[in-house]
Amino acid sequence: MKADTPTTTILADRDLDLLAAVHAALNQLDLVRSSRAQVVVQVAGGHVTLHGAVQSPMVAVEVERAVADVPGVESVHNELVDDGNLSRSVAEALATDLRTRAIPPGYEVTAIFAQITLIGRFTDAEAQAVMAVTQAVPGVRGVNVKTY
Repeated sequence: MKADTPTTTILADRDLDLLAAVHAALNQLDLVRSSRAQVVVQVAGGHVTLHGAVQSPMVAVEVERAVADVPGVESVHNELVDDGNLSRSVAEALATDLRTRAIPPGYEVTAIFAQITLIGRFTDAEAQAVMAVTQAVPGVRGVNVKTY
């Protein structure tokens, strides 16, 4: 029996067509185009999974809604990370982790498409701890620590 049976080919063709339709729907969204949101789409058997980083929860919801409205999409699993929630998650991790919770407040945490920038007055040891704790937060794609 061949590895690529006709049923597999039909399913793969259907998923490829659906992937193209999902990308077309996303390209129609001003929120995605104008923000340059980074959305990665996977399709398997009509089920769509969204990965990537967007600027706000509103964009994540709008992307999911647009994908769910594409004919042929059976379900959408939204794994998008939005910068607002990611910044809060990083701040919470820094405030509660044993390595960083003693650092006085006053530093800044910002996220742009899941790239985290921390600006503050850190010792070298604190900067290393801040980097390690931040990198461990799910969804973080990169970390830049700036000290002054």
